[in-house]
This record gives sequence, C-alpha cells and structure tokens, in this order.
Amino acid sequence: MLQQKQLTSVKMHPPCRTACPAGVNVQAYVALISQGKFKEAYEVVRKYIPFPAVCGRVCFSPCEDSCTRNKIDEAVGIRILKRFVSDYVFKNIKNEQVKPAPKMYDEKVAVIGAGPAGLTAAAELVKRGYPVTVFEREEKPGGMLRQCIPPYRLPKDVLDREIKYIEDLGVEIRCNVEIGKQMGLEKLFSQGYKAVFVATGACKCASLGVEGEEFEGVVHALEFLKKVNSGERVQVGNSVTVIGGGDVAIDAARGALRLGPKNVTIVYRRSRSEMPAHPHGVQEAEKEGVKLLFLATPKRILGKEGKASEIECVRMCLGEPDASGRRRPIPIEGSEFTVPVDTIIVAIGEKPDTSFLPEVRVTRRGAIAVDPITLETNLPRIFAGGDSARGPSSVIESIADGKRAAASIHQYLRGEGKIEPENVVETTWVLEERLPDKKPKQEIRLLPMEQRLEAFKEVEIGYSEDEAVTEAHRCLLCGPCSECLEAEGYCEPKDAIVDENRCIWCANCEKACEYKAITVEKHLAEVDLSLCKGCGICVVECPTLAISLGSLGKDELLLKMKDAVMSWDGDVKPRVLASHLPRKPRQRRTLAQDKGRRLIVGRRRETKGFSALMQLVSVRSDGKTRQRQA
Repeated sequence: MLQQKQLTSVKMHPPCRTACPAGVNVQAYVALISQGKFKEAYEVVRKYIPFPAVCGRVCFSPCEDSCTRNKIDEAVGIRILKRFVSDYVFKNIKNEQVKPAPKMYDEKVAVIGAGPAGLTAAAELVKRGYPVTVFEREEKPGGMLRQCIPPYRLPKDVLDREIKYIEDLGVEIRCNVEIGKQMGLEKLFSQGYKAVFVATGACKCASLGVEGEEFEGVVHALEFLKKVNSGERVQVGNSVTVIGGGDVAIDAARGALRLGPKNVTIVYRRSRSEMPAHPHGVQEAEKEGVKLLFLATPKRILGKEGKASEIECVRMCLGEPDASGRRRPIPIEGSEFTVPVDTIIVAIGEKPDTSFLPEVRVTRRGAIAVDPITLETNLPRIFAGGDSARGPSSVIESIADGKRAAASIHQYLRGEGKIEPENVVETTWVLEERLPDKKPKQEIRLLPMEQRLEAFKEVEIGYSEDEAVTEAHRCLLCGPCSECLEAEGYCEPKDAIVDENRCIWCANCEKACEYKAITVEKHLAEVDLSLCKGCGICVVECPTLAISLGSLGKDELLLKMKDAVMSWDGDVKPRVLASHLPRKPRQRRTLAQDKGRRLIVGRRRETKGFSALMQLVSVRSDGKTRQRQA
C-alpha cells in the first residue's frame, strides 16, 4: 500500500482555485483572457484538465461559489470564460497538431471505463510516459458525458474533439469491450498490465419500489437519456412525470419537453431549497415550461392493459434532518392524490455496478471502497475513482479523481510508495471592510425561448471576445502574484520598487492600489510583495517617478495611463497622473480623448538624471482641469 508523506511545503491559492476539485489555476487563465491572450489561457486550462470545453459547459462551478466577488456583487463568470477560450481556439486555430507524449516506461496500465475519470487518468498517465489502454463497453467513448448529458447542454461534436485530443496524446481506446464478460481482470494482468483503474461510473438506476413500477411507460432516467442522446425519437405521449430532484431529473425533464408533450412535471419529495440539482438548471427548466411539484412522492402506479395511466402520490411534510443533512420527508396521512400520466421517468439515484469485481470491498451505498488519498482498493494493483467510488458526482470531481489516480499509479509503479498531499492555504487580499467597487457581470447570451423546444440545439451561446475580456477584467486577482501568470510561464514577476530618495509620501500610490499592497509609513511608501500584482497603477500615479516596476517600459506605461483615463466615470473622483514624456516635441501630444475628457501632461525637465514633471493635471469628466506644481 502507498503511504502518505508528511506535508513539507505550503501553497497559497485564491478561493476559486482552492474550491476547484481539479486545482485548475483559474486566476491565470482569467488574467490571460483579460489581456486578450486566448490561446495561452486555453493552454493553461488544458494543462490541468483534458476537458476544457466540456467543463466550460457542464461544470457546476464550485469556483464561482467561492469567488471573492460574491462579497461585492456577483462571481466572475469563470465557467463561461473557460468555454469561451475553448471555442475560440477551435474556431480560430485550425489543424492543431498534438504531439504524442513520449513513452518513458514499459509498464502498461489498463483503464476500465471511458468517462471523464477514466479518460483523464489515461491522459495523465500517457503524459507521464506510460502506455495506456482504455476499455469501454459502449460503441463510443465518453461515458455519461455522451450517454446522459443532453445535446442542448453538451453538443457531441464538442465532446468528440476533446476525446480526439486524448487519443492524439497516445491513449488507446477499445470500445465494445465489457470487462467481466468478454475479458476478466486476470486476463488483463496476464497480458502485461501492471495496474488497473476502475472508472465504470454509476450506471445502475435505483428503483421506486412501489406497486406498478413494471408497467409499460415507466422508464429509468439513464435509459431514457441514453435513447434520446443516441438520436432515437422516443414516444412520451402528452403527459410526462419525472420523479426526483437531482441534475439527472432536470436533464430528463428538459429532454422530454423537447419531444412534444403538453405537460412535463417533476415530482420531488422535499422542498425547493433541498433540491440537489443545480439552481441554474432548475430555473432554465421552469422558464422552458417544466412544472415543479414539491413535497410529494409516489405511492403506487396505476395502469390499464399493462400501461401506466396514473400515478398516485402522497403529500409530505419535513421533519428532522436525516444523514444527508436535509430534513426528512414524512408522509401526511390521508393526503393521497392522483396525476394522469403517459410516461413516468424515474430519476431517484444511481449506483455503481461492481459485479465484475466480486471480491472488492464496497461502501454502505454500494460504491467501491478506496483509500481517500491514493484511491487504492483492497485488491492489489487495482485503483478506482469517479462515480464508481464516489457514487453519483460531478464531472469535475470525476476529473479530479482521474488526476489523483494517475499520480498514485505512477508512484506505485515506480516503487516510491509514498503520496505527498498538497498543503494548500486559501488567501486573498480582499478585506470585508475595504471592498472594491461593483462591476456588473456580463450576461450570458442564451438561445431565444421560441427556438429551444424545436430541437436539441445548445441553449447557451456564450461570450463574444469583447464580453469575455470585459468579464475577465472583473477578476480581483485576489491570489498571490505567482498564481497569476508566472507559475504558468507567461510572464516574469514585476515587483514594485520604491526609491526612498524620490518618495515625497503623498500617498497617491496607496490610494490608487486596489490590492492594498502599498502603504505610506514613516515618510516612505512600502510595498507588500505578497499582495502586489505588478499592475503598474502605482507607477502611473507617482508624481515624482519614485516607483519602478520590473520590465514596465515607457510605451506600456503610457498605455496604462490611457486606459486609466478611459475608465473614468462621471461620478468617480479624478486621480493625479504622471509619466515620462517623449523627448521629441512632436511626440508630446494628448494621450487620450473620450467624450470631452482629456489627459494633459506637463513639460519635462532633466533633474539628476531622471525625468520629472513640472505640473500635474487632474482630469474631470466635465472637461475642466485643475493644476498644481510638483
């Protein structure tokens, strides 16, 4: 068994990255988008996960729940920005050549299941230098991404291109192979595979356990979604009832609505606040016409000539919390009522199928029991993750398990025998008492409602380039500077340095710095490098040019001044600006002009080898100026 090492180092991450199960460097790719570096942003995302476009569409976005901007207005649109760069690269960078990862080791690894966990593990192991084969029982890879997420959320061509990237890396995928029936684990080991990662998902549907469940017209959600996603025209009649309150139930209801029934109703035994489905999906379902019936549960299914015709339900009230932390639903005696139905879709939960692993240890809920750090099972050389080990979970959690399994298998095969968990500390410069100004979030464009139900067209349209850049600028960059771009190889650190011989302790820099990285104490501006982002605003604001910033040159400085002027609003107080001026008189001109707002810079004189400004000009939105001598 692999052993854990003692924690040796501390990493400081912003809240968004801490919340991401896969540890994606959110701050880095959002910062790159704000600079218009879309391809570089995409490469940052793909460095951490092999499914940028998929996650940009279906991730439940724990990063946004933890975004610091929630304390001010709304979270940055992290998920949709990920989708934007993925789509941008696909549309604008044709014929991308993916180099196969070089083989470094001889030990073969088998992955059972071509869903997000299995394919991620395979991609990570191939990048580490191992030959990897993925065995998938279905005709095409993708697992639940292909079978259960409808095209209006995840178009299958998007999934196909990301799977192709994984194959181009060197992963071999064999479809129509079911481990346990066509090939046993012992045969895998006899063929030279040294480790196996089980990622077969949670594909067994829970049953209602009520009278009449065997009637025609009662279908389990995974079976229904699989048919719909395969293009089969499923006949659902005029009235559809979906039992359940999770994301699968929402997908089934919205999918059924596109097949033409007059009514689609979701029956859920708890209240809206207890629904495990993502709130955005619930809201969109309601907008499209899905009805929600809360605090009710099926008691029996009534039928005629072997076909379901009505469902008898009983109303519920909520009691004390159960093991899930949610209040326990309790039937109300004598509250039975019936609902006419043509189709009943059961979506009350799924669990893994472990029949091909008869000796594996399972949890009380039927999932494969694994070590929480290494994902090892009780069987030698066998690891498990994703829904197989978690039970029903999210795409990003399955991806995270795939990454973790790859790291564990690598260390297992190399004989190191130890896993070193990361010691991550969440950090942010944003304090409750000094919150930045509000900036409205860019609305996500959606397909018009009248076009949604005509077919399974993708509902979310996403951002344009301008919208993406604007949204990315809402990011507060609240993590350490190295979290931004330096760690990803896209910039050199730019620390602000104060010349104490030039500092006149005017505190312009302290007032201007949005990151609270600079303070004026004891007649000198001091910079906290752990908070400094290298943005250059302090350099722009300093009237005596006492602050320098790494490789920030004159041209870049002038652009920053121009940007500062363009961003002023009528009710925002003006700032004092200063900068080097060009040596040639013909280059001394107005830097920016917008609706009567002008930036004027004074003449230069040489003093002790550096340029100083004779006068500073504050600009007001009404076009008037105020001057003072330096």
